[in-house]
Amino acid sequence: MLKRKKKRDLEDEDSYKGNTFQIIKRLVYYVGINKRLSYLLVLFITSNVIFSWITPLVFRSLVDDGLGGGIGATQGNIDTIIVLGTIFFSVTVVGVITRIAQGFIISKLATNTMYNLRSELFTKFQYLGLDYHESPKRTTGKKINYLTGDVNTIQELIQSGLLVSVSNFFIIFGSLTFMIILSPILTVVSFLIVPVFAVIAGVLFKKVRKFFIELRERIATVTSKLDESIMGMRIIQSFAVEDENYTEFNDANELERKTTMKAAKLMAFMPGIIILIITLGFSSLFLVSGALIRQGSLSQGTLVAFIFYLFTFFEPLFSLIGLLTLLQNSLAAGARIIRLLDEKIAIEEKNDAVSLVNTRGLIEYKNVNFSYNPGVPVLKNINIKIKEKERLALVGYTGAGKSTFVKLLSRFYDPIQGEVLIDGKNLKDLKINSLRGKMGIVSQENFLFSGTIKDNIKFGKLDASDEEVISTAKQVQAHDFIMELENGYNTIVGERGNKLSEGQKQLISFARALILNPPILILDEATSSIDPYSELLIQQALKTLLKNRTSISIAHRLSTIINSDRIIVLDKGKIIEEGSHQTLVDLDGFYNQLYQMQFKDPFKKEKIEEEVLADIDIRGDSYNKGDRFSRFI
Repeated sequence: MLKRKKKRDLEDEDSYKGNTFQIIKRLVYYVGINKRLSYLLVLFITSNVIFSWITPLVFRSLVDDGLGGGIGATQGNIDTIIVLGTIFFSVTVVGVITRIAQGFIISKLATNTMYNLRSELFTKFQYLGLDYHESPKRTTGKKINYLTGDVNTIQELIQSGLLVSVSNFFIIFGSLTFMIILSPILTVVSFLIVPVFAVIAGVLFKKVRKFFIELRERIATVTSKLDESIMGMRIIQSFAVEDENYTEFNDANELERKTTMKAAKLMAFMPGIIILIITLGFSSLFLVSGALIRQGSLSQGTLVAFIFYLFTFFEPLFSLIGLLTLLQNSLAAGARIIRLLDEKIAIEEKNDAVSLVNTRGLIEYKNVNFSYNPGVPVLKNINIKIKEKERLALVGYTGAGKSTFVKLLSRFYDPIQGEVLIDGKNLKDLKINSLRGKMGIVSQENFLFSGTIKDNIKFGKLDASDEEVISTAKQVQAHDFIMELENGYNTIVGERGNKLSEGQKQLISFARALILNPPILILDEATSSIDPYSELLIQQALKTLLKNRTSISIAHRLSTIINSDRIIVLDKGKIIEEGSHQTLVDLDGFYNQLYQMQFKDPFKKEKIEEEVLADIDIRGDSYNKGDRFSRFI
């Protein structure tokens, strides 16, 4: 029952509810074909269709008139053989040239499709809000798979003949028409096998599509697990759980392999069934044609032409069947892509939204309620006014709603009830870029991009001069350590800044947030990764940097926010205390308890913790390391 529910959740998350025609129609839009290419493609496809119709007739005349295989003929004609041979050679050369040109155009269109889809998906990712990107169901591996695996599958579909299938339909129906004209009797005999084949193929393809839909999910899971393992390799090796991690990856990989084999087993029946059915069909054809030739009602050339048309009929038909196999996989990928492109953007900008100019930094929360999941409130009835240039601090246990508080201010989320205002303007009435451009944000996640230190600082102001970069770095006490590096501000920081220490990355994050000189500054555990000496330097710098701007600081270490103008204490989404540091200490409430824990008699606290830990068998035999990876199952 749980497996069924999990599978249903996956389908609801990533599948598109439209039918096959709707999916193809949506995908064709991204092929990006223009008039010039369309005219050329139609010309080449039409030429190939006509050549496929003419060639069997040339062979018919060659056998009957040139080689003497016609009804009542006794000898051939060398002149006829030369003429028809020349015509056949010319048609073949022209046909080869048009096929090459047609293949090039289709390759170009397939590449354009890949480019257009990736551009559209990447743009969509940037407009989707944190409600999408922070969802546990939308893993990094899945997102990467959209732009790589799924898009590549669509590209392969275009490349392998989705557009050529149009010409195949004309070839099939043209061949059928000529077969009926040449010999209605042989046509009926040849097509006795079609209904049998159609029924068997229909059953197989229905099952195959189901497996391909499941396969796309398996591939996304493997990609996600691989991405997480690579990014978390330091932790994996630190806890010596490489074997367990490999087991979990191998389990996901094994599920993908099994799903692939299910589809492969079904498809393996196809060639054998096709050969068996064709063999029966040709056996019947030769028996009947032999009798007709003996009766004098069928010439040898007509039989040769008929067989040519028969092959011309079945070759594109089998090509279409092969295309249907790829189409099953592509439809699953296409459905996921369209599902993403149709994903509703939670944070939308009004058409008449205005820019935020001459920002004073006056912030107000009015009756704000918020929850990520229905029935689980994170913020409850928040009412607060933050004065212009006021230094506000938020404290509270983990999960109290502190980070959510500032996410609403940046409009990463909208309140379920109530409103947030800046300078008296509702955030929903403001242009999003204008709003966020007035804020500098330093989070506890020191994410740096894989460029230079200068590039990362300028990320906060793309048109900043080198002088502005250096000046800002000096203000946050980062200039000295940067100049000690071999290439200074041109030092490559590596992926996610892995060539720098956590403290150094945090200082770069400070500079990035402050280079725009924002009127509002948000510090979300901004000094959590800095050593005491660097923290002291930052605290000294912040005294100057925070003077003429509104700031909101979130901290667990109360030493970083003691000098704030006002401290808000959050607990379970509610404001339970408010005031200056000394006021809250004198209140002897929740804040004072936090303060006492951190600053009063720390050795007693440590002794208590040691006594508790002494009774815990941290790495005993009962410890199940597999539990830590259960989320990947």
